[in-house]
Amino acid sequence: MGIARKMCKLGSEHMNTYATSAIPDGEHPSPPSRSDGAHARIPISTLVGGRFPDQQIIHSLVEEYFETVHWFSLVVCERRFRRSLSSVNDGYANPSDAPFLTLLSIILAMAAWYRSKRAGVANCQEWQQWTKDLLHIVETRMVYIMDDRSIAAVQTCILLGSHLVYHGRPNLAFALLGAAIKISHALGLHRHIAQGDAEDIEERKRVWWTVYTWDRFASICYGRPMTINDEDCDVEMPTEFAEYPYFMQESMDQHRRDRGIVYSRYQTELSTLYRIASPALRQIFGFLSPRLSKQRFETEYASLASEVTAKLFAWRDQLPPQLVLDLDRDYRPENSDTQLRAHLLQSLSLQLTFDNLLIVLYRPFLARQVDHLSMESANLHDSPLQHALLSRNSPEPCASDSVSPHASGNDQIVNHAIGRSEYWLNAAMGTTRITELPNLAGLAKDSHLITFMAINVFHAGIVLILLALSDPLSDRAQRLKRIVSRVLHLQQEMGEQSALSRQSGMVLQNLVALLVKREGDAMLGRLAPATAQGRDGRGGLARHEQMATSAPTLSTAHPRPDEAQDPGSGFFSPVDGQVWPNVGVAQRLNESLASVQHAFPTTQEPPIPGAMPSAHGNMAMFGEDTAMHGGLGGEYTAPVEGHETENLSNEFFWLWDVNWGGGYPQT
Repeated sequence: MGIARKMCKLGSEHMNTYATSAIPDGEHPSPPSRSDGAHARIPISTLVGGRFPDQQIIHSLVEEYFETVHWFSLVVCERRFRRSLSSVNDGYANPSDAPFLTLLSIILAMAAWYRSKRAGVANCQEWQQWTKDLLHIVETRMVYIMDDRSIAAVQTCILLGSHLVYHGRPNLAFALLGAAIKISHALGLHRHIAQGDAEDIEERKRVWWTVYTWDRFASICYGRPMTINDEDCDVEMPTEFAEYPYFMQESMDQHRRDRGIVYSRYQTELSTLYRIASPALRQIFGFLSPRLSKQRFETEYASLASEVTAKLFAWRDQLPPQLVLDLDRDYRPENSDTQLRAHLLQSLSLQLTFDNLLIVLYRPFLARQVDHLSMESANLHDSPLQHALLSRNSPEPCASDSVSPHASGNDQIVNHAIGRSEYWLNAAMGTTRITELPNLAGLAKDSHLITFMAINVFHAGIVLILLALSDPLSDRAQRLKRIVSRVLHLQQEMGEQSALSRQSGMVLQNLVALLVKREGDAMLGRLAPATAQGRDGRGGLARHEQMATSAPTLSTAHPRPDEAQDPGSGFFSPVDGQVWPNVGVAQRLNESLASVQHAFPTTQEPPIPGAMPSAHGNMAMFGEDTAMHGGLGGEYTAPVEGHETENLSNEFFWLWDVNWGGGYPQT
C-alpha cells in the first residue's frame, strides 16, 4: 500500500477519494468530527452502553489512578488526558469520543478497585460495583477497540491487560499485550518522528516504551519469546517533564503552588534496564537455541551473561538519587509528600526488576548442573563448561575471577560466568529486604505495584527455599528459613488484595512443609548422600561431598562484577579448583528443584503427602479472584469449580520447572 500511495501522488491523486479499508494497511474511514454540531452529543452512559459515574466521582477516581497506577505505568500524558477529560465533563460526548471514553472507563475501573481495597475506606462495596460495571463497559467494547487504529486503543489494551494479569486472567492479558504491540506497529509508534506536534510525539514515545517494558515483563513472567525486536525500533526515550496529578478542586487548591511531579525518568530507566537485559532474555527464551549446538550455547551464553551483568551494575550506578532505593530507611507514613511516595515506589519497582533480572539471568546455570553430575563420562571434556570445571588447579579469588593464565578464551568466559552465579543468591536476598521495610511494603500494597512485588518476592522465596533444601541442617538454612517466614507473612498480607499473592503464598507454604519434612529426614539420617563422582584436572578423584561447616555470609548487597569473591561466602564456592558448585551441592540443589515441582498446582499430580492443605481446594493460577471473571460482554458471575480446574497451570511457575533448560539445546 505504501508504494501504491506514492504512485498515486505522482499523478496528483489521493487514495482517500475511494475506499481502501478492506485492504491491509489501507485507509480507515475518519470518525465523525466534533464540529458536526451540538446535536450529535449524547449522554455518556448511552454512548458506552452502561452506568457511568458523574463528574465528581470521575475526578476523584482519576486522582486515585494517578496516585496508585500512573507512576507505575506511564501510558497517558497528563496534559492531553486532562484536555480530553474536560471535553466530557458535562456528561455528554460525541460518538468520536468513544475510544477516549473506553480508555477513561478502564482508568476509573482500576482506580475504583484500589480504592475498594484500601483499609478503612467507606462504601467499599460501592467501589467494587463501580469496578465491575466499568470493566463490563471496556470488555463489551474490546472488539471495536482492536479495530480502532488509535493511541487510545493501545492505551486501553495496555491498562486492561495489566489489570487482568494482576487480578485473575493472565491468558486474556497476554492476548491483549499482543494486540497492543500490533496496533502500535501499525501506528508506527516504534519509529522516530522528526516533525509534528510536540505533545503528540511525546505521547507516542510514552505509549511505545510502556508497550516495550510490558513485552519484556510478560516474556519473563510467562517464559515465552519476546515480541518486540530492538533492531526494529529507533524511537527516543520520553522527555522529562512535570505532571500535575490533581483533579479534584480541593486538591488543586491545596497544591496550587506545586510544580508537579516528574514521573518520566522512571520510564526511561526501566526501559533502559530491559534493553540491557534483552540480548540475554532473547537467548534464554529460545530464538537461537534450536539452531545452536550445546557447546556453542554454553560458550556464547556464559559470555553474554557476564557482559549483561556488568552493564546491569553500571546502569544501577548511574541512577538518579530519587530512584535509588535506600534499604536501610523505611517510609514514614506521616509524610504526605505525593512526589516522595511516587519516587519511593518507582525506586522499589526498579530494584525488584533489577534483582529479578539477575535471578532469571543466572537460572540457566542451575539447570546445567544436571549435566555435570556424571563427571566420569567418556566425553568429559566435550563441553566448555565441563572443561572449565576440570582445568583449574589452584584458584585464588581476585578481581579477574582467578582465571588461569593458561586457560583458553572460552575457558575464561565460562569460568567468569559460572563463578559469578552467586548473583542468583544475592539477588534473592536483596528482594527479600522489602520484608524489613513494612511501611514501604504497605504503601506498595495499596498501589499497582502489589502483584508485581508479589511475583518477585515469590521468585526470591523459591531461591531461598531451594538453597535451604539442599542442606537443611546447616546454619545458613536456619537463617534462610527465618527470611522465608517473613516472606510468607508479607505474601499473606498482600493476599488480601491480590489473587496471585494469595496463591503464591500457598505454594510457599507447601514448600515450607516440604522443607520441614526434609529437615526431619536429614536429622533421622534418611537423606541419601550425593553419589556423583568426578576427577580433578590431575586425574584424581575430586572432593564432591565437602560442605562448609561454618555458616557462609549472606550478603544483602550484590557483589560487583569487578569485586573479589570470598570462596567460602557463597553457594557457588570453588572446591579443589572448581568454579562450578561442588558436585554434592549441585546434586542436592537439583534434587531440591525436582522436589519443589510437587508444590506447584497441576492437573495431573496430587499434592505432596504431608504438605499444608489448601484452604481453597485446587489452586488455579490467578483463578481465585471471583470479582473479575466473566466473558467479553457477558455477565459477571463467580467461577465454578470446573472453571478453576481448567485454569490450573504453571504459567507463572515456568522459571522453576525442573525440565526447563533456559533456552539450552536438549540434543
